[in-house]
Amino acid sequence: MTEPQPSQEPKLLTEQELRQWLLGLLSRREYSALELKQKLKQKGASAQQITELLDWAQQRDYQNELRYARMQVNAKLHKGYGWFYISQFCAQQGIKKELQQQLLEELDIDWFEVASTAYRKKYADKPIADYQDKLKRMRYLQSRGFGSDTIQLVFAELKEE
Repeated sequence: MTEPQPSQEPKLLTEQELRQWLLGLLSRREYSALELKQKLKQKGASAQQITELLDWAQQRDYQNELRYARMQVNAKLHKGYGWFYISQFCAQQGIKKELQQQLLEELDIDWFEVASTAYRKKYADKPIADYQDKLKRMRYLQSRGFGSDTIQLVFAELKEE
């Protein structure tokens, strides 16, 4: 018979250890404040410690929401996603609407061009077989986060070719 193992409680880290751990995370990639809160909570940090650590990181520009949001938006743009998808993703990451709007204005994105590129990457020069195929292709663009106006423009351009 084996002896019961004593329950192992997570070792509480000191403020300095949490700070070092946080720096290690941020040295590898950007994180949103929401992600860092969740990670610090998993490490056993108290609500007060989390607030203090995030303030400390933000004051020193180790963590910057605008920089994180810009990185995420650019990554999603290069993967061919539209604004609706990107906006929803940003909201899930805890990025405020005001910051999203600021980025939208700052980046001055041609959504038609992004949608057209995403369409061509997926379908190349394959002609549309029938109405069902056209609907399928439209749903594809819609699932990528493009609005109906942009989708209509992409299909209008295809007719002209």
